[in-house]
Amino acid sequence: MQKLRQTFAALLGTLLTCSVAMPTASANDPDSQASALIAAAEPFEKLTENAFVVNKHKLDLLIAKAKLSAVGASKLMSTSEAKALSNYVAAIDAARAANNPADLAIAAVEGYRTLVSNAGGPPKVPKQVSLLDYSGFRFQADIKAKPIRWSDAASAVDFAVVEWQQIADRVDDLKLRAKMSEALAAMRLASHNKKAKEAMSAATRELDLVDQLEHYFDR
Repeated sequence: MQKLRQTFAALLGTLLTCSVAMPTASANDPDSQASALIAAAEPFEKLTENAFVVNKHKLDLLIAKAKLSAVGASKLMSTSEAKALSNYVAAIDAARAANNPADLAIAAVEGYRTLVSNAGGPPKVPKQVSLLDYSGFRFQADIKAKPIRWSDAASAVDFAVVEWQQIADRVDDLKLRAKMSEALAAMRLASHNKKAKEAMSAATRELDLVDQLEHYFDR
């Protein structure tokens, strides 16, 4: 009983430490719903970024924040998409229990993809930019996995290329457009040749360029 109380107290402390509020939105306001879902995706993105690098306590805090965010977001999604998100949250828990950061990062980034894909509407920053972010993080998780998941990494690049082709023509900054195309080509080549160092370098460039795309569209 004492052990149970200690476990409950630790979990309660974790949740109280979380600063992320559950996303809320008016049922009749698509823009508000989109903003809420995008905000809900942020803790999943942060969890993906940090899955390999933070200590267990910080990791548990990040997981708790993502789970809390998912509770509110699920109310803004269809039943099937809410179920998919719930499955990714369960996969996060399973990966944490197994001490498997690669599976945890991938489950988190899939939760991120589910949320940004459901944001809907024509936001100022196209959702393809967020999906390029998703692709870069999934690719990195594949490269950091042991053993490296080369086939999945190649699939992540293929996904990114399709998303990029949908918005490339909207980027009038020709240097930025060329750099993104080059980064994706470098990721594809590195995954094909199974060069881990080159793959990580290319993915880092791609993620940096996603940030630049966000600023470009958010002008």
